[in-house]
Amino acid sequence: MDDTLYHYLQHLCGATNVKRDEPLSKHTTWRVGGNAAYFVTVLDKNTLCRLISALVFLDQPYFILGLGANVLASDRGYHGVIIQLGFTEITHTDDFLYADAGATLGTVVGYARDHGLTGLEWATGIPATVGGATFMNCGAFGHSWGERVVLVDVLDRGVVKTLTANQLNFGYRHSVFMEQPYLILGVYLRLDQGDPAIINQAMTEVLAKRAGHPREPSAGSVFKRPRDGFYVGAEIEKLGLKGYRVGDALVSPAHANFIVNVGQATADDILRVLTHVQDTVAAATGVTLDPEIRLLGDFDAPVN
Repeated sequence: MDDTLYHYLQHLCGATNVKRDEPLSKHTTWRVGGNAAYFVTVLDKNTLCRLISALVFLDQPYFILGLGANVLASDRGYHGVIIQLGFTEITHTDDFLYADAGATLGTVVGYARDHGLTGLEWATGIPATVGGATFMNCGAFGHSWGERVVLVDVLDRGVVKTLTANQLNFGYRHSVFMEQPYLILGVYLRLDQGDPAIINQAMTEVLAKRAGHPREPSAGSVFKRPRDGFYVGAEIEKLGLKGYRVGDALVSPAHANFIVNVGQATADDILRVLTHVQDTVAAATGVTLDPEIRLLGDFDAPVN
């Protein structure tokens, strides 16, 4: 099956878009992870539909990977097919903007600015694709992606559908895509008219706010806010966990809700730091911190 699957992937997606034994450390912002058995870049939606149908029929595991910013990839790698979306179209009509799932937030925010559309400035600097942002309902500075989403094109068990806003179940770092096996193809946003110069200034201010974030490889904020008024970074710092280290993974001295890779950290190192923080905070406060990150591959000790 290995050679058959490999040749099928090459035939369907193009030989140059299929890799074997691809290091996931090259595709995650933590810069950790073993090899993916297959790493495939899909350039159009029709090909994606055919690929997913084939993988389901063959009972082959697969994972859609964006920019790898909210993913901890196992040191053991992934024994399936990693799919990267290579379709990245962005268009707009008046204040209605469409973006393919493979487009990056940086490109979308820049496109919106250039066309005088405001409402996404807060997302400046977030390392995510449109698909990943929609799946996670990413947010920052009091805003969230779902506030602007009005429609989402999805692949549902081989059928392309369009979901409306009231079907998306957006919440704090949550969406319907965590509950149902939909694959996000493209997203429609409703923005407002604005002045490109003012929008650009707002984007510059957001980047300045992000300047204090750790510069080492990380996945951004690791833990969700469990409730209003509970500031995760401050609680972790109060418990003396800044600088807590396993191997080259440590709680950042710059921001306690970041776990950073300061050298050759492994995924297991990062997971051990993460679970130690969870256990310490739970023992001291009674609150179990829920990670924003997703685990990719096999781990000995799953996140709580």
